[in-house]
Amino acid sequence: MAWVFQGNPNRFDIDDYLSRYTQLIYWRTNRYVKDIAVGDPVFIWRAGADAGAVAAGHVVAAPTPARSVEHPEALGDDLWVADEANPDELKTGIRLHEIRLDREAGMVPRSAAKENLVLGASTIITVPNGTVFRLSPIEFGVLEELWGSPMSLATSSGAAEGQRLLRAHYARERSPRLRHDKLCAFRKEHGSLFCELCGHEASAHAPEPFTDRAFEVHHKNPLASAAGPVRTTLNDLAVLCANCHRAVHANANVAENFKTLATLYAVGR
Repeated sequence: MAWVFQGNPNRFDIDDYLSRYTQLIYWRTNRYVKDIAVGDPVFIWRAGADAGAVAAGHVVAAPTPARSVEHPEALGDDLWVADEANPDELKTGIRLHEIRLDREAGMVPRSAAKENLVLGASTIITVPNGTVFRLSPIEFGVLEELWGSPMSLATSSGAAEGQRLLRAHYARERSPRLRHDKLCAFRKEHGSLFCELCGHEASAHAPEPFTDRAFEVHHKNPLASAAGPVRTTLNDLAVLCANCHRAVHANANVAENFKTLATLYAVGR
């Protein structure tokens, strides 16, 4: 089976949840409880004005009451806007391997699904009220094609596992919300943006949109090395210039590279 799990950003802060929880999420499950199985591919669908598929993953824990899930720290109970967390509510555990919160990052907008002959007749388009939607094999194949990455990676192992987590890592770094919040907080604290490694600072005369594009946001602790669910805070991020960011990711030793460059630049100052 394949599934679409939908959330309404007016009721739950989906973007924050997907940006900050790096390994595992839990999703409200109010139907098809006996049909959802570990290994099933899943697309996360954001409702609302900017609707569409914004994440992909696979089921790793069958529907379970929230009070009994293995990793309650990953429930995101504090992100409810219009509802309250219910400990008796069933939650499905989902391992994410790609997150795309905007069109630039590659989300599949509702308009693209609606215009497709197959998906245009699916229940996520025709009867969008709900949380869990079953995808037929042909519907899943079409949505997978629109997404552009084979969901078969979800059940592979070895090198493919590392590749999957690395793609999720970069996708989250492109998350407009998390990046924007970090740059704003950094500018407020320091007065301007500069690379935390080499010290490069953009021209004070450049307008902010251009200045911002000169810097990237880096996870100090690589997401791929996390042993379990991790909530990313702004303190877990660093502001780097594009050159230093590429250098840090020159090989798999990301954390060590960051520390080495920080030491080298500190000595040179």
